[in-house]
Amino acid sequence: MEQERKLGIVVQSGAANRICCVVVYTAAALASGWKVVLHLVNEGLVAFRKDTAKRVWSSLDPKDFSLYPSYYAPHVAVFLKNVQEMIASGKFKDWPEMLAELKRLHPDKLKIYACPLAAATYGIKKEDLLDIVDDIRGAESFLEEVYPGVVMVF
Repeated sequence: MEQERKLGIVVQSGAANRICCVVVYTAAALASGWKVVLHLVNEGLVAFRKDTAKRVWSSLDPKDFSLYPSYYAPHVAVFLKNVQEMIASGKFKDWPEMLAELKRLHPDKLKIYACPLAAATYGIKKEDLLDIVDDIRGAESFLEEVYPGVVMVF
């Protein structure tokens, strides 16, 4: 019997380009039959707050986007503008909507956990987070659940 393929993603950044990668790799793995577990830490956890999630794509100012070399700014501005236009035209879903849809389609294959240490240090409670976040669980629980799978960090 073939062992279940698993992908663990440590979401440590709340930057739009990183969140985009999280969604793309999550969708690709689920479409291929993998189990996916997201572990939200640091600013990645902040991005999943109910009051900040929709703001990830809202700014067109590259300085609000992420840390990057200053000469990337024109490219980052193009990325943000294109993503916003794609969402407005219906060609691209906003990331919380996409992850919610993936959870509806794959309820037993996609789990999203908040790190308890990050939650404590950022002053975030479970009720502050998007409804797609399943629970608050530590790194050891995350690693045990994805073992012996692949772990990525964004």
